[in-house]
Amino acid sequence: MLVRTPTIEDISHDEVTMATYRYSELGPITFGNVVLRDQLRLECDDIGTGFYVQLPTAGRYESRHRGCDAAVSPVSAAVYRPGAPFAGRWPARFQALCIRIDVSAVDKALAGVVGDRLSRRVRFAPLVSTAKGHGRAWAEMLFSVNRQLSAPENLLLSPLVSAPLADSLVNGFILTTVYAFSDAFAAPVSAARPASVRSAVDLIEADPAAALTVSDLAAHCDVSARALQKAFQQHVGMSPMQYLRDVRLRRAHEDLRSGDPCVLSVADVARRWGFAHLGRFAAAHEAKFGQKPLHTLRG
Repeated sequence: MLVRTPTIEDISHDEVTMATYRYSELGPITFGNVVLRDQLRLECDDIGTGFYVQLPTAGRYESRHRGCDAAVSPVSAAVYRPGAPFAGRWPARFQALCIRIDVSAVDKALAGVVGDRLSRRVRFAPLVSTAKGHGRAWAEMLFSVNRQLSAPENLLLSPLVSAPLADSLVNGFILTTVYAFSDAFAAPVSAARPASVRSAVDLIEADPAAALTVSDLAAHCDVSARALQKAFQQHVGMSPMQYLRDVRLRRAHEDLRSGDPCVLSVADVARRWGFAHLGRFAAAHEAKFGQKPLHTLRG
């Protein structure tokens, strides 16, 4: 069955022939439990007004969003955000926990940790593993809260319990899905650096996959390339291009940590972050993180 809607929020669940669909709310988070009776193909112009996370509990499905094709299984969770079309295909008897989080809640949590400017430019992982690490811990929290919400009497009926728990779940979403979140939290750009260095660092961190050169960075900062090189060496301890390479290596490492080895390869990650030579990428990754990329991907 093919269903086309403007957004996921416009879906009529009666038309989608679901066996069951139950939802509950915890502040800015909506929990939806879905069981499909028949096969479903869905095409949307946009996700909607919130972040959506789907955690399969029985069966796997395929989706495409923001140029990323994903095969999502019960050991992974797919992350979708507003502002782009979505397409998905689910089999009959598919079951999942679907999570919606208000954009304002995510923005508020990000701003409280990494600042207003960076919070508008962070990158979210399209697929995270729920078999290990932060992904597993966050998924277990979600399933536990979902069970509590379905009980007729529970502590979550009290705002004293539900409000801080909702904040914890939103923070867990950030820790699980935002690229290089721990780096941004632990090592913010020093305010003591010159404006040119801060501006260049902001540009690199905003889009490290872009084809940036020293000349591009210098023009953006309104200084000469030589002056920018000198400022980076003095205040960062490396050249602008070395810093760019380091950021790309950190982002690649985060991709490997959060990726599903069934659908992602080391070569895919290396290419995504501009490392054309797989052997040199592996050597650089091991030198920085003490582990071969394949070991990181496999957990």
